[in-house]
Amino acid sequence: MKYATIILMLLPALLCAQEFEFRQEYDSISVEIDGWSPYQPWMGGYSWSHPDWCDIDNDSDLDFFVGKFVPHTIDYYQNCGTAISSNLVIFALAWDSIYSFGAGSNTDFADLDGDGDLDVLIGSGGVAHYENMGNATQPQFSSQPDTLLDTQGNVVLAFHVALVDIDADGDDDLFGGEYEGHLQFYRNIGTPDSFAFYLESNLWLNISAGAQADPTFCDIDGDGDQDLFIGNEIGRIYFYRNDGTAQQYNFTYMTDYYNSIDVGEYASPEFADIDGDGDYDLFVGREQMSTTIDPGDIFFYENVGSPQVAQWNLVTKNYISLDVGYTAQSAMIDINADQDKDLFNQHTGDYLSYYENTGSADSAAYLWITDNYQNISIDDAFPEFGDLDGDQDPDLLMGEGAIPGPPNIYLFQNRGTPQNASFSLYSSDYIPGVFTQASVINAIALADIDADGDLDMFTSDQDRHLYFFQNNGTAQSPLYNLITTNWQNVFQPSTPTMLMIPTFYDIDEDGDLDLFCGTLWGWNQLWFYRNNGTAQNPQMALETQTFMGPGFLHFTGVDIFDVDQDGDGDFMMSTYNGGMVFYRNTTGEASAPPPVQRHPQAGLQISLGPNPANPNTVISFNLPFAQQIDLAVYNLLGARVTTLASGLKTPGSYVIPWDASGNASGVYIIRLETPQQSLAEKLTIIK
Repeated sequence: MKYATIILMLLPALLCAQEFEFRQEYDSISVEIDGWSPYQPWMGGYSWSHPDWCDIDNDSDLDFFVGKFVPHTIDYYQNCGTAISSNLVIFALAWDSIYSFGAGSNTDFADLDGDGDLDVLIGSGGVAHYENMGNATQPQFSSQPDTLLDTQGNVVLAFHVALVDIDADGDDDLFGGEYEGHLQFYRNIGTPDSFAFYLESNLWLNISAGAQADPTFCDIDGDGDQDLFIGNEIGRIYFYRNDGTAQQYNFTYMTDYYNSIDVGEYASPEFADIDGDGDYDLFVGREQMSTTIDPGDIFFYENVGSPQVAQWNLVTKNYISLDVGYTAQSAMIDINADQDKDLFNQHTGDYLSYYENTGSADSAAYLWITDNYQNISIDDAFPEFGDLDGDQDPDLLMGEGAIPGPPNIYLFQNRGTPQNASFSLYSSDYIPGVFTQASVINAIALADIDADGDLDMFTSDQDRHLYFFQNNGTAQSPLYNLITTNWQNVFQPSTPTMLMIPTFYDIDEDGDLDLFCGTLWGWNQLWFYRNNGTAQNPQMALETQTFMGPGFLHFTGVDIFDVDQDGDGDFMMSTYNGGMVFYRNTTGEASAPPPVQRHPQAGLQISLGPNPANPNTVISFNLPFAQQIDLAVYNLLGARVTTLASGLKTPGSYVIPWDASGNASGVYIIRLETPQQSLAEKLTIIK
């Protein structure tokens, strides 16, 4: 009975998975922002990004890693280009099970054990250490992090880490940035193949760089020693020039506002020669939580000077992805009557960004136009477009986020034309006297829920109310009356999320509107309510809370429309991290074409050998397309012995070594699981 109950609980989600098929795509729709095309525009954006470069696969070009605050994992972008012309492609989100202990994920890579491959440290309060158990070309990190200890047996504490051979003795020393703005110095008194970090100073050089000190080292003047740069909480960078030598440092304070760089908040600098011209370029991770107009995920400054005298040119603020800063709320509408959907996006501040679709109805391409569309500015607003006056052009509703409440709904009437929109404020309290002091936020959805030819209105707030305002007027002259504050009991007091963001769409093509809800808090929680009633009398029933499956993003807005004009609804969703993700609807395709692959592979396969093993073996598998995996070892009782790899992996071949010396002789099961299928092979260990 227990297992029957579990199956019944999972049945709605399983049915949804069988009925609808979607494929997440990261770069199939181009985006251009101020002359730059982000490598992977639809990967979801970043919260508190921490960039890091290293050649993780030993192919003579630099690969890219980004740590983030939500979740505390590491993204890996493989450089499929060259040392002088990079081409970054998502290899894995939440790469190789690497994560941090606490807030944020600040990485640095180095060969800490002298075995020829790169290990990694992650700072986030306590420092985590992952040993590379693979090799220089095929890294494989330990499935669980070690807590890094110093020579006295104390936990190494640092929110941000930097590894550098500061005394030129052949091993890497460790610097830790603290919340208060100070640096800790751990000298490596071990050897190149056996590190031993000795805490030499809790307040190195009496440096105080402001809160959240994020250090990095670079020989920026080409004199053979390492100079020091420190990002801080207010978005600026301190610079200390090393006037000593490679063996004996002597730092001179130069500025607390290097190159007049201000990335908003939480500056995280990283240097790398990404174009192979012999000098260092600069990448600065950041967060943007304030109300200034300054979106972006990672700032990229090209060094157009020389190895001795750097000169910086800001190339882009959106190096990897489309990112408006923080808690994006999107709206898609054909604003210029050219028969394709344009994109509007608002972040937690006051401003509305506009991206024009310069492609076509079946082949979208987005061009950034402005981050301050028609000077429309409402605090923490949720935008929604709809033709409320029947003049064939879209008007704009903005649901305000107000602390303290109550919030208002703003109506901006379009007094222009379908081709040239011109918005003016019609009302700053469009639905008066309804919302309470506790409402705080209003997310808005317009839909003809009763099929009477006009748009009804739904709003939700962080207290899990779903307000239904029926349009008792007409399509040309709406009159909204509040019917209920808890429409069809869709949201319950026990709903484990702060805010549900509703969107209506007929996903099952039965002639009535179904309901989808993104969530401000809740990883990959896209709630799907099927309409089991009619177009005139809807009856919503919850079928799943994870319509798009497991993942690591908070969906803060949902837009559903037919991107490719193939007759079904595709999903573009904004995220808590400030970016967007795209899921193409492949339901009903006899053989859904896979995303563009640079290294096409056969179907899912797994093999291992030697078998029997004494005690080492290698597990090989390949993925035909990007998907979540779980590769683990089980004993014959079904207990998990160890996890070898997990998370989202891109298409390609993988080789994973397993050292079973710590396990008893006997038979084990190697199991590879994906959302689509599961493969297993028996392995015999003989010692």
